Amino acid sequence: MRSAHRLSILLAGDYPDDPRLGSSKVLHKLRDEFTALGHDCDVIWSHEIGRWPAIRHLRQLASPWMAARALSARMDRKKYDVVDAASAEGLFLGLSNMIGGPDGCVFICRSNGIEHRNYARMIDDHVHGLMHKPWTRRLWYPATRLSQVAAAARLADRLIVTNDADRTFALDRGWQPPDRVALVPHGISDTFLADAPAPDAPRGAGLLFCGTWDHVKGIAYLTAAINQLHAAGHRVPLTVLGPGVPADVVLASFDVDTRPFVSVIDRAPEERVMAEYRRHDMLLWTSSYEGFGLVVIEAMSQRLPVIATPSGFAGTIIQHDETGMLVPFRDASAVVAAVSELWSNPARRQRLGNAGHDAVRGMSWRATATRTLDEYETARADRARR
Repeated sequence: MRSAHRLSILLAGDYPDDPRLGSSKVLHKLRDEFTALGHDCDVIWSHEIGRWPAIRHLRQLASPWMAARALSARMDRKKYDVVDAASAEGLFLGLSNMIGGPDGCVFICRSNGIEHRNYARMIDDHVHGLMHKPWTRRLWYPATRLSQVAAAARLADRLIVTNDADRTFALDRGWQPPDRVALVPHGISDTFLADAPAPDAPRGAGLLFCGTWDHVKGIAYLTAAINQLHAAGHRVPLTVLGPGVPADVVLASFDVDTRPFVSVIDRAPEERVMAEYRRHDMLLWTSSYEGFGLVVIEAMSQRLPVIATPSGFAGTIIQHDETGMLVPFRDASAVVAAVSELWSNPARRQRLGNAGHDAVRGMSWRATATRTLDEYETARADRARR
């Protein structure tokens, strides 16, 4: 269902206005594509929602209230056809819609990763000794933040998720009926899809890890795998791109003998990230939870073979030993085995890189935007019938 007229769209998320970051990048790309397709699109970022409280635990409780104030201020100044708010940030718009709400405006709840599933990952990290979650925190977070996320999803006219496991989770809990939970994958910039390197393009920079240096990215298992490889005499270089922490913090996570083979690059614009995909030999993706995982499909678009856990969309798009390599969660030895197999077999790396490229080459941001607009129009038609 293509939009027959110009829509006025308001996107909202408690994210910084920084296109180098995953969830922020999604809103930037959607705004650009909606505008290119002739629609009017505005975005509310975290600074407009409010700079305080900055303490994470308090902000998670307060952000739906703060977002409600920011949304109300925008909607007082301008009429919107669609408000697409991430996570719990549209909760009070959903409550407002129950009693009539803004005339003709539908509320879309967008999940860039269902927080309940990420919370389960945090508890697993606690069990594995990677982080400490006191019992007070284990009561506070579900009672405050997770309850609000679930309520926003239930109250929305439509819920958009980005991977199969998140959709199943939402349906199993009865948040919405199946026809109102849409799986809309993220995309890749047309420029990079059109300008992918040739199958035999030179590489040679070794392994690449791209993401925040955080336990959700599986860094304990990444560092263990790299240390094991080097202890066994496999001096494979590793680049850590965009960790969001100082290089010294990253390097301190590795054994002393491994550190000379690890390079750290600060967060970089999209063009630099794509250049790194093109010069490396393999991407390591060791996350224990992801809402989507843009890095995986971007790397695949540049014919970079991927070794990944089945987190986020990786579990859908990667067919083991066909379009990439899948390894179990929290298994450094499996990462070592996969790297060793591919490092010694350039022809296999090229085969996986080519197949990965073919698997994602239709996943443009234009396709994501078009599918999202279809969901908006379906939600508008459903609301008009109610």
